[in-house]
Amino acid sequence: MKKRRKLKKKRKLKKKYALLLSTLLLAGCVTILLWDLAISKDGESAASAQTLATDLAYEIEEGQDTDGNSIAEANEILQSSTILKPSGEDLASKVDELNLTYPGQIGFVLINEQTGEAITSDPSRIFTSASLYKLFLTYAILTQVDAGTLSLEDQMADDGATIDDYLTSTITVSDNETAKELAHLIGWDNIETFIHEQGFVSTSFNPYLESDGIYYNGDLETTPAEVAFLLERLLDGELLSESSTTYFLGLLADQQLVYALNTGLDEGVAFAHKTGLLDSVSHDAGILTLDGQTYIVAVLTDGWQDATNDATPVFESLGAAVMTYLYAQ
Repeated sequence: MKKRRKLKKKRKLKKKYALLLSTLLLAGCVTILLWDLAISKDGESAASAQTLATDLAYEIEEGQDTDGNSIAEANEILQSSTILKPSGEDLASKVDELNLTYPGQIGFVLINEQTGEAITSDPSRIFTSASLYKLFLTYAILTQVDAGTLSLEDQMADDGATIDDYLTSTITVSDNETAKELAHLIGWDNIETFIHEQGFVSTSFNPYLESDGIYYNGDLETTPAEVAFLLERLLDGELLSESSTTYFLGLLADQQLVYALNTGLDEGVAFAHKTGLLDSVSHDAGILTLDGQTYIVAVLTDGWQDATNDATPVFESLGAAVMTYLYAQ
């Protein structure tokens, strides 16, 4: 508990630094932010302040008006590195190695909830979200459940299936039809507006775009950092009520699709997660628990001919490297 409180205090301090940076940006100034024992380091895959900048969108001091553009600018400037422990250096090196083998195809974030250490590669790169959008959809639905606008027992179909049933199918087996029905229930545009208001400014919900009266499929997009922060804030109980947080985490823990990062993880680690898969895209993101310690991980990949099979070596290697890191803690 003491470590947890110290980590919370550290995060609050970092958020204030991010807020200061954003203000300077709006004034047309450039500043150098030094936090903890931060130093600059070459390369994308190292401890990053990406999540610090994204946090600006969640806990802005009362009366402070900060738009998405200034948050995005802060994200770019805060791509600095902190000193990593040897285990973190090893994991960062493995990610670098995979990036050489699969250039431009991997986005990676791992956050050590105990120490605040973050290891990242292309954390702010925008990927097609595939089924990871269902994480944000579930967040939006449960927010309305908390507000009393919806209930988990509300019926969605003539067969008696409820919102609870649809959310369960949406997360645990990634059913697309139940997800679409839930999205239509509150509206795609409303979901995007809500998500952006919560600070997930690079996450989009535009499945149906219109041009000259013609409707066509658009992209649903997100970044490794925003997926990781959704999960971290969910774990910390900062997104939803206690009951909805427990419910959401339970859905992730009941995940039935284990073709991605699970292929490199040991049986001794618990992984509450969500996958995403298209022909050219394969993602996995969730919460790892080992010996009572928790870690947030988000792996987004694309550029595959056959993602189901082609991405497997990446997930096997990253899973094994993550396990080595976890055991070293």
